[in-house]
Amino acid sequence: MIQPGVSVIVPVHNGEPWLDEVFASILAQRDRDSQPFEVVAIDDGSTDRSAEILARWAAEGHVRVLRSATRGAAAAMNLGFRDARHSVICLVDQDVVLRPGWLAALLPAVLSPRVGAAQGYFVTDPAAPIVSRVAGMDLEQRYAAIGGRTSHVCTGNSAYRAAALHEVGLFDESFGYGYDNDMSYRLAKAGYELRFCPEARSVHRWRETLGGYLTQQYGQGYGRLDLVAKHPRWFAGDAVSPSIMMLHAPLMLAALASAVASPLLWAAGLPWLPCLRLAAILVCGLAVERGIAGVRAAIRHRDTAGLLFAPIHVLRDIAWAFAIVAWGVRRLAGRERRPWHSMGQG
Repeated sequence: MIQPGVSVIVPVHNGEPWLDEVFASILAQRDRDSQPFEVVAIDDGSTDRSAEILARWAAEGHVRVLRSATRGAAAAMNLGFRDARHSVICLVDQDVVLRPGWLAALLPAVLSPRVGAAQGYFVTDPAAPIVSRVAGMDLEQRYAAIGGRTSHVCTGNSAYRAAALHEVGLFDESFGYGYDNDMSYRLAKAGYELRFCPEARSVHRWRETLGGYLTQQYGQGYGRLDLVAKHPRWFAGDAVSPSIMMLHAPLMLAALASAVASPLLWAAGLPWLPCLRLAAILVCGLAVERGIAGVRAAIRHRDTAGLLFAPIHVLRDIAWAFAIVAWGVRRLAGRERRPWHSMGQG
């Protein structure tokens, strides 16, 4: 059977540490006997050695390289889409290493004309630093609640029907984080199914330091607000980010507001202890919920890093709360959505 042609799009912005491993894993997916296959990388204004690495892979005939002027991931992917030659378009992030059989497991899902996109499964690397393992284990817990269908396909590890993308329009370039949710919601609204394929496995090189992780989480929290402003019916989250996760940010913001209000009330001679108690109750409640999830993750993965869910995710909640404040200030000032507000490349 002749396989459909596959274009693999890889947006790149300062991806030097991972690119060689990522491209090797992509090229290993090809069925050389029957499958038209190409890899298109978009260098979105990298300032590290990414351009040199891309030039080497291009000179060897493995990758076609396009250039973009630091316009954000969505714009880079759209440039790749417009240049792609085949009917199935895979999106792989610059820090995602595909495991053998990834494409073979993912491709059948998008052969049905009813399916607009399909996503694979990010596996936690047991040798990664602790913060990276916490990020991976948290995502795997949420994956466990998803069946064969999903409402959100993550672009870092996915395949799309080119015809479906062109029907609903390409990615919204005003988004930083959240552009893949936006695309998923538009595909679903157009009547397409979205599939989750746990057999299509890959390893995501998550942020390795706490500072890097919290910076990314701030961006993701900010991007979620941009997303809800465009798609209000999804305010309670989706399959990958369920309602209980969405509650954390507003509850932490309420806790921080109560904590800040208590000394002000004390200085004004007004009752202040109830505000302080409310702050403590909210933070403890959020920590307990994450602590329970962390124990489950530690047991499932046989990794004590799960026991750090509570402190790390409380800090994540604080980053999300700050994102709410920053987003609100920009909205009140009438500023339009820009990708660097959440992804920080502008």
